[in-house]
Amino acid sequence: MTNYFKYFFLLLLIYSIVIAFIGISCDTFYTIKYGGIDLRNRVVGARVWLDGRDPYFTKWDENTPDYFLDGRDYFYDLPVSRCTVTPSFLMLHLPLASINYKTQQYIWFILQELMLLTTIYILAFLAKNKFKLVLIIGFLFQFGAYFWRFHVANGQIYVLFLFMITLAYLFVKSNLKYSSFWAGLILGITATWRPPLLIMGIPFLIFKKWKLISGGFCGIVLGFVSSLFINGIDIWRSYFAAMKIVEQFHLGLIDFKLLVHDHFNNVEGVTNSFFSADVPGLDASIQGFLFNQFETVVHSRYLWSALFIITIGLSIYLLKKRNENKSWEIIFFWGVTLLFLSEFFLPAARLSYNNVLWLLPISLLIIETNDPTKLIDSPLILFILGILLNYLYNLHILTIIFADFTILFYLIFMWFKIDRVNLGTPAKVS
Repeated sequence: MTNYFKYFFLLLLIYSIVIAFIGISCDTFYTIKYGGIDLRNRVVGARVWLDGRDPYFTKWDENTPDYFLDGRDYFYDLPVSRCTVTPSFLMLHLPLASINYKTQQYIWFILQELMLLTTIYILAFLAKNKFKLVLIIGFLFQFGAYFWRFHVANGQIYVLFLFMITLAYLFVKSNLKYSSFWAGLILGITATWRPPLLIMGIPFLIFKKWKLISGGFCGIVLGFVSSLFINGIDIWRSYFAAMKIVEQFHLGLIDFKLLVHDHFNNVEGVTNSFFSADVPGLDASIQGFLFNQFETVVHSRYLWSALFIITIGLSIYLLKKRNENKSWEIIFFWGVTLLFLSEFFLPAARLSYNNVLWLLPISLLIIETNDPTKLIDSPLILFILGILLNYLYNLHILTIIFADFTILFYLIFMWFKIDRVNLGTPAKVS
């Protein structure tokens, strides 16, 4: 590599670090100014659960104390609250539930930033001589992206899933004893927090990663059983019942009154607890897109059927290669791509903060290839266009949906190409 190219990478890295600092500054401002509307429903859910009530079906009324009040729980005609996380995930909020909400918001803000920074560092470390390239992508296109502003301002949780999957990948690459089992345990526990992660197990099953699979099974059992000590199996029955109602609401099949009360904007001493930061929140799920743009109702059974057929088609390709020796990078890429794909078919809103997950598959592509220039092709241009359109939402709000689908199409294209990108002479980028 020429010195000019090295200098270019160094300048680009410095620029991306500056962007990251600016991004963190914006995140800090949003956290101070707004109330983290998605964090609030989880905190309130944990408090209600500790109070001996159902976190999914307990509704506010005019006499509800601020401590138990979610200012955005305005679906007056719905019997469910806004708490939509699994009981296993809700347990993570129990130890801090009694702390003042704004303090919890600051704690979660710090954790979000640390998890993203740690994830970027782990991936860059594992990329070895291509570490600068991963750092640039992480700092420039994650910290600088509006969807990360959206994630932090709302107090979302997808960075935790990104971090846990990356941690599992770090374990399988380590020299620790039973490393594959521990990686599976991490993924299994995470799957009880976010059930769509179960689809990640398909490539591991096909390539007979039995130690990781056994760890995943243990993780699922541990995450599930631990949530039974408070309310037993009833809490999970309540969760799934609530999700059916949430799906009907998402399809527009339930009418509701939007009831806004002045008190909602100042809850537990937090101003702007009703409002979120001025960043777009367009639903990019297939169900949401068809309903919002074409008023077409697609029930979940059709979405699940379509996802099943597509997954079978993709899995057939893997079955043809099941006797080949594939790297962990390739297998994890296939798993994360399935996860990314499945998010579009869920009968629930898919907002742009989900996009924080794409950092992992793109980094895995860079780590896997000996020559990063082999990743440059026409589909990559489409992917880059998708990333840029995530920034240009002010031109037209629908650029967000176009961007999300171009990223998905690129990952699906690389599904069939990733096991061929590592050919050629290794190239250094540092």
